[in-house]
This record gives sequence, structure tokens and C-alpha cells, in this order.
Amino acid sequence: MEILLDFLNQLGLGAGTGPFSDFWAVFKNGGFIFIIYTLVDGFANIWVNNRQAIFASKAKWIYLAIDVPRDNEQSPKAVEQIFNHLWGIIKTPFFKEKWWDGYFQLGYSLELVSIEGYIQYIIRTTDKNRDIVEAAIYAQYPTAEITAIEDYTKDFTVDNFKQKGYDLWGSQLQELRDDIYPIRTYPLFEHPVAKTIVDPMAALLELFSRFGPGEQAWIQVAIRPVMDDSWQKNSAAAVKNILGTPAEVKKQGIMDQVLNLPNQALSSLADNFLIQVKTEKKEQKMEVPSKMLYLSPGERQSVEAIETKALKTGFQTKIRYIYLAKKEKMNKATGVSGFFGAYKQFGWLNGFKPYGKSSTMANYWFKDIRLLKKQKKILKQYKSRSLWSGYNGERTRFVLNIEELASLYHFPYKGVGTAAVKTVGAKKAEAPYILPVETESDAAREEERIGKNKNNHASLRQEVEIPPENLPV
Repeated sequence: MEILLDFLNQLGLGAGTGPFSDFWAVFKNGGFIFIIYTLVDGFANIWVNNRQAIFASKAKWIYLAIDVPRDNEQSPKAVEQIFNHLWGIIKTPFFKEKWWDGYFQLGYSLELVSIEGYIQYIIRTTDKNRDIVEAAIYAQYPTAEITAIEDYTKDFTVDNFKQKGYDLWGSQLQELRDDIYPIRTYPLFEHPVAKTIVDPMAALLELFSRFGPGEQAWIQVAIRPVMDDSWQKNSAAAVKNILGTPAEVKKQGIMDQVLNLPNQALSSLADNFLIQVKTEKKEQKMEVPSKMLYLSPGERQSVEAIETKALKTGFQTKIRYIYLAKKEKMNKATGVSGFFGAYKQFGWLNGFKPYGKSSTMANYWFKDIRLLKKQKKILKQYKSRSLWSGYNGERTRFVLNIEELASLYHFPYKGVGTAAVKTVGAKKAEAPYILPVETESDAAREEERIGKNKNNHASLRQEVEIPPENLPV
């Protein structure tokens, strides 16, 4: 028996009356729901983006230069705890904060700068989060010195760097694979038998110390605490896929159920009008054997590394690099190839490479015009320190946990080879005149802070206060 269902006639379509009448037929038979939903959703996104732009314009950013003594004995594990502390700014906004105040989660920018060979660690944060940053650093490095400085990029704009005689190479970095796979972290640089430590940043610090007059290199690691656990769920799903474990059925939301109504209607009609011949078959339930015993060493290592990464706190991350030099001093073999050679050692199950669309390279047609456009764009993105500006695809924004961040950004410690540490210390004695310094307003603000708060960490390092008489003993 054959049954023909003519849905077109039921909806009044295909009668030769034209596309407008067909559209009206779909609209009045329920299609208006999707149009209204699209308009409301688009308006909501425009409204939220506008409120967030206002919120971002009100944020006051400061730049903190961090100096750690040369005899520092803290390993990157201490920096890992700093990032754990910095994650504490995370906040889920309530209705008014999101839809009226435009609140969104702000983050930090971890920056390592070499200005003519003088190396400086800098953290960019809001003035409201300054105490959190200082507390996190002083907790692990009690003798560190933290100073508010100017933005070292202020002298270079998209319009004047060429006029000053500088050439620029820059790029955003992308990961080679999905961010569920970790990079090589500092525990893997430790020799298991000799207990010797190879600092993963030693090569980069040595390279940066070799830049001379007219050369600068900037690294920016923009981070923001991850708001949800979706990346950890992706890690769990990847592990189940490797092990051959059945994936969990995803729960459908309201919109998924609405979009699935046509399929449900067709299925219901098929059950009512079609004669189905049912044959009973005995279903044998077979337990899926675990593949853990049959995994290759590489697969087993991947499973363990993915699960280990997902156990630690995560940050959304975007990495940018700029090499800026006078045209006659420009040496890409050192400033560009040397940088990526130093970052190559972080390659393991995952790694980094320059994202082609953001890299300042151009060939063939209108080469000079296209190259200048890319140079201006990467400089503008770097100065914005934004996680959202620039190229969002191709893994240029990814999740790194605190162990990975501590491997990419930590202070030199006593256990590493002396060459890089000694070079950094020697360069520190003769800072170039163009180095950003502490502003008068920042100095006045710092004096006011210390004057109002006698328990400030910096004050406690300089004087010992007499304990109060009512102190419990």
C-alpha cells in the first residue's frame, strides 16, 4: 500500500500563486516564530555589545613592573599559585549587571618586554584588581619590587612608527591542535634522575638580552578566567572517544526541541499512516571492553595528559608577539626566527605557530600596501590587549591551565644556567633612556596608599611595627 502525503497543498504552497504568497503561507502557519526569534536575538546582542563597550571604556588600566631578586629560588610552581590566586576575580553577573551595566569578565595581560636588551616583566590589570595582583606576587616572592609604570607602547602608534624609521614584524600565535591537548610544561623539563632543571624560558631571556640599540621585542599573553567548564567537558569527551566509551546523550534545550518539531511530526505521521512490519529480535547486551589495556604508549600518554590538564584551573588565552627595530637594525633571523625557536621547546602534544592571516607578511600583488595594513592591525591589537579583537578563528584564542601559563611566563630562578640570568642582571644596571618610568601621579598615589595603610606589604618590609597591647598571645 502506498500513501502520498501532499504537505505543499496543506500549507497552500506550490499552487502557482508566486513566491510572496508562498512566503505568507509559511509565515502564518508558524514561520513567524523563527523571524521574531531572530530579530529579538539580534537586538539583544547589539544592546549587550553597546553596554559592554561603555563598561570597558570606564575601566582604568595600570601597568605593574615586577622585579624579582637575582638569587630567587622559587620555581615556576610559585607562579602557578599566583595564577590560581588571580583566577579569584571571576564573577557571574546578575541580570542588571549584564543587561544594563554591561559587565563582562575582565582579565590580565602578562607581558615580557626587551627594550634594547633591558628585560622587564609587566602585568597589566585594572586599578581595582591591583591589590589582588600585588598580594598574589608578594605571597610567593616577599622581596619582590612592584612599581606602576607608563605604557611602554605609548610612543608607537599605527601612524608614526614608520615616520620614526622603525620596521615591524608581528603575529598572533595559534595552537597546532585543539586546546584539550597540553603543551610541554615545566615538570617535563626536569631530569628525572639527576634532578636538574632546564628553565624553559632561559633561551628566550638570553635571546632578549642580545637586542641592541634601536631594537625592541614585546610578548603579550592576554588571559581571562574561564567562566564555565565546557573545555573540561570537551576533554572528558575526547578521552571517552580514545577509550571507545559511549558518549553521553546531550540534553536538548528549548530551541532544539522547537527546531526538532518537524522531524517529530513526520515521525508521528509515519507511525499513523504507514504499515510497519515488526519483527522481534532478541537484543544481546554486550559490554564494551575497555581499550585502556590495548592503547599504544602515545595514546596512553595523551589520555593521561588530557585528564591532567583538565584538573587544573583554566584561562582563556591569546598570545601576540611584536619585534620592532630601526630599519638598518632589523634582523629577523634573531628577532623572529629566534623567538619561535625558543617557543618550539614548548611543543609536545600541542604547540604554537604564527597564525598566517595575522602575520606581517605579504607577497605578490600590492605587497607594500598589504604589508603596512597588517603591521598597523597587529600593532593596534597589541595595544588594545583584548582577547576579542583580531582573528578569533584557527585556535588563536584557546584555553591554557595554570601549569601551562606558569611555563610560558615565570621569573628566572637560581637553579637555571647562569648565562641568561647574569645577562639579564647586567643589562638591568644600564637601562636605556626610552624605558617607561614611574609617573608622578602613580608615585603620588603610591605614597598615599602607603600613608593610609601602615600594614601595607612594602611598609612591613622597611619597618617593624610594635604589636598592640591587646594582641592575643
